[in-house]
Amino acid sequence: MTTDTTTETAETATDPTSITLTFDDLFVLSTGDVDAFVYDMADATDPPPYYITIDNRRFGLSGLTFLEQGHGAVLPRWVREEEAAGNLVVFVRRNERLMGYVFDPAAAGDDEGDEAGDDE
Repeated sequence: MTTDTTTETAETATDPTSITLTFDDLFVLSTGDVDAFVYDMADATDPPPYYITIDNRRFGLSGLTFLEQGHGAVLPRWVREEEAAGNLVVFVRRNERLMGYVFDPAAAGDDEGDEAGDDE
């Protein structure tokens, strides 16, 4: 398989529910006229994270999983629906399943605005 090149950060080391990755850690899945990034945790012994940070974007576990083989039209339809809503998606490959993660730019902007308001 591939060598694990996960970017180890202080956040990753202290928070097992979150990992930080780079695009070099991902591969592209092309299916049903959509392309999506996937992080391969098939051989990992740790549980999958709730949050994945890529390029300063925090993706949260959606709770949806798809069969790695035989996902049919369901996975591409979900990706298209999320993208139509303005969200970005990535997947984690684990135990022959693809776990869906979502980044909502509008929610990220709201969080930044809330933090800015707290400083005043």
